Amino acid sequence: MKGDHLSKPAHTDTRHTPIRQRYQPWRDVFTIILALGLSVVSIWNYGANLERLKARFLSSYTPQLGSVTWEKCPTGVDPKARCGAIIVPKDYFNQADGGIASVAFSVYRASKGPKKGTVFLNPGGPGGSGLRLAGPAYAQFIGDDWDLVGFDPRGIGRTKPTVSCFPDFLTHQLYVTNTVIEQGINVPPLANISSPFFRESLVEQYRQYLALQKGQIELCAKTMGDELRYMGTANVVRDMDFMATAFDGEDAKINFHGGSYGSVLGTWLVNMLPDRVGYVVIDGIVDPISWSTDPVYKWASNWLASSEETYEIFLKDCSEAGPSLCPLAQHENEPTADIEERIEAFLDDLSVNPLPVPHARRPGVLTSGSVRGLILYYLMRPMVWPLAASNLHAAMQGNGTSLYDFLMPDYAAQTTGILPITDLQRSAVSCADARPPVPGSQEDFPSPEDLADHGIRTLKGVSRHFGVSVSVVEKDGECQYWPVRAPERFAGPWNAKLERPMLVVSAKSDPVTPLRSAVLVNSLMGNSTSLVIQEGPGHCSTGLPTLCVAKLKRAYFAGETPANGTFCKQELRTFPSAGAGMLDADLEASMTEDDRALLEALRQVPRLQGDIPQGMDQF
Repeated sequence: MKGDHLSKPAHTDTRHTPIRQRYQPWRDVFTIILALGLSVVSIWNYGANLERLKARFLSSYTPQLGSVTWEKCPTGVDPKARCGAIIVPKDYFNQADGGIASVAFSVYRASKGPKKGTVFLNPGGPGGSGLRLAGPAYAQFIGDDWDLVGFDPRGIGRTKPTVSCFPDFLTHQLYVTNTVIEQGINVPPLANISSPFFRESLVEQYRQYLALQKGQIELCAKTMGDELRYMGTANVVRDMDFMATAFDGEDAKINFHGGSYGSVLGTWLVNMLPDRVGYVVIDGIVDPISWSTDPVYKWASNWLASSEETYEIFLKDCSEAGPSLCPLAQHENEPTADIEERIEAFLDDLSVNPLPVPHARRPGVLTSGSVRGLILYYLMRPMVWPLAASNLHAAMQGNGTSLYDFLMPDYAAQTTGILPITDLQRSAVSCADARPPVPGSQEDFPSPEDLADHGIRTLKGVSRHFGVSVSVVEKDGECQYWPVRAPERFAGPWNAKLERPMLVVSAKSDPVTPLRSAVLVNSLMGNSTSLVIQEGPGHCSTGLPTLCVAKLKRAYFAGETPANGTFCKQELRTFPSAGAGMLDADLEASMTEDDRALLEALRQVPRLQGDIPQGMDQF
């Protein structure tokens, strides 16, 4: 991290000047003219807010704008929630010609009055659907006196237009099958990292990677065209502003809870619309300066800052658990270096001898790239570490079926493996947010050699085990090929003054959104944020949740902001025995019925976010 990332930028600092096109405050630009006879099935006293929408959002007659259509909820949404779609301006700066978009949402009503307002929910990604989040699990730690709204951001899920670059699921999967996009970079033995052969191996793989990325982006440009302009985070912030007005009125505050990429959305929200926000919680923090100013291929060197620390915790916990709970260990308290050495020997062998997996749902091979990427995925989710150890051990014994089935999509069932994202939805968001490439810039248009050299530097200086493996789990594209630019792209400043501090939450050892990014946001925004740190490994506080953090979030949404720097100790074991379980015995003995209900809700959250398949957690 650059040293000046921790300084508090002034509003006059040109590095953090907002990048926007044709932006004027909506109050001065848009007026609404809606047909008086428009029939709308609505919620939240919607009719009383139509006039306010008219005053703020339209400059021409658009009878559909602001209307809500109720729909059947998809599988997985809580049965007490309702699902719908609201019509919003596609382009908030060219409403007359920009057309409309339809934002899919779900709402879980407050069960206790008086209702405080609406909290918008985002699961991360970018590319994750938010519809399943609105339900009793989130109400447990947000409060049952809030309406909860999960929604699909631009280009994602049921929101229209949806990013559909390929004609169907299977065509896209066949395009990437057994390529470096699907399998990741095959890493030669790390002992040879300084050899010409090591570099040349990476160069050849990045040559294929760039060609594949360019090909699928060119296809996306042909099939999606100008629609791709409207998929960025700034547009999603405008959609939340629009929905908050529609649901709760023009004077209502925008309240938000988001993790991982949701921290990008939350940070953009509070800095773009500081006077409009109320209660905002972000969890698992992405560096906003890097996200908006660095080329996409450089993001990983920031994200992986704590990945080695998390891997050490995995090895230590495995050693202490012993072979009965973690078969990667040969005996209890085995030196972690010995476990690591066996895993590395397996990965080194895979780099030259991929493991055939003929009995998987979709037969194939395991490579060192795919297994390194999958280990990184497991590090994000400590609740599946026993499963991770079992699957990895089986592969090391020659049976890679369980490991491979967990990683790869099932063509017949049209499931996507470990990532709940199809097509190029993620790239559509990240490329809209990323800094536009400068023509002729070597940094912005890297060659295969440039990518290989950057990867080697990341392996040597940031993450020896996972420095070139993040693309397996975080599939961002090469944005230098992206065909369009968004009508609005926000790039700071990041030091807005808020009426109520934003709650910034981070696990101490998060392998992909490191604590230092949370410290950065906390430093940039000063008294407008309050930082909470959760001891232990995992991606976001929900990776290995604690009642401590959940209760702090609940108290925050009730009006009590925790002190900056509040620290919560780890409460769950990563390798529980049949007798001891995941919970510390003293903690379990002291738990109330409310604590147990809250813990059950925390168990559900990773499933609702798509992070952990049903039945794969341990508590």
